[in-house]
Amino acid sequence: MNKLSWRAIRAFLSVAEYGSFTAAAEHRGFSKANLSQQVSELEAALGVQLLYRTTRKLRLTEIGEGYYQRCKLAMQQLDTAAEWASQSKAGIKGSIRINAVGGVIGEELIAPLVIDFQRKYPEVRVHLDFSSVRVDLVEEQYDLVIRMGTLPDSSLIVRKLHNIKTRYVASPDFLSAHGPITKPSDLSLVPLVYGSVDQWVMTRGKAQQVVQANQGIKLVSGRAMHLASLAGLGVTRLADVYVQADIAGNRLVEILPGWSESTILSMVCPPLKHQLIRVRSLMEWLKERFPNAYQLLLENGPAG
Repeated sequence: MNKLSWRAIRAFLSVAEYGSFTAAAEHRGFSKANLSQQVSELEAALGVQLLYRTTRKLRLTEIGEGYYQRCKLAMQQLDTAAEWASQSKAGIKGSIRINAVGGVIGEELIAPLVIDFQRKYPEVRVHLDFSSVRVDLVEEQYDLVIRMGTLPDSSLIVRKLHNIKTRYVASPDFLSAHGPITKPSDLSLVPLVYGSVDQWVMTRGKAQQVVQANQGIKLVSGRAMHLASLAGLGVTRLADVYVQADIAGNRLVEILPGWSESTILSMVCPPLKHQLIRVRSLMEWLKERFPNAYQLLLENGPAG
């Protein structure tokens, strides 16, 4: 173990990440020969082959792949530990990478609160992106992820932000044309406005009904689904922040209220990242301000 060089390990990580000695050398500012020598010395110290080298391409051996994953995690932990050790004199500054749900919740609730946070702490650099794709907090190097739904048990830090209620709605004109909808099975007889989920699992107590969306319109956007429901194209299911103001204004009618669902919106953070003042401060900022922002959006409805 004493023969191992941290520089050699970092050289190996760069080569594995960029897929070639040339690309890694350009990124790290070292010569290609220097990186090659460091990786060769690392392989000699370990007594194993980490890379298959040919004139055309380079790839990890099976052992190399496992070693890469473990060293990558270890280096991330060491870098975070160094940040933690020096943060007391640095204050709230540095980068925060966030992946969050999109649509109205991401764009009209989370983003404004994050913007206000950065305005208060201008030395923080925020990278915020919206996607529904599940991300690996370790592999993707995110500091914070904001997600809806039940999360698997893990060593990650999870903080609840809010309960989001999902409602089933349709326009008054649509209901006049298609008759009353009094039970979930009625939904199979009318057009639906649905998104990426085309199978609605409806639950009330211990009862469960599955509705397959096989007629209507598919729009993979909450905003577009909202507009389509207002236009009378079908029944849709959306978070209450999209539709509550329209229900209050009689532009939409809630149907099957007993089958509405409540989903938890949570912040998820790796334990080491949670120890960083800037990340923990942002989580506390969101936790404190999100409920009021959510209530205002419920009352006023989404923009445009």
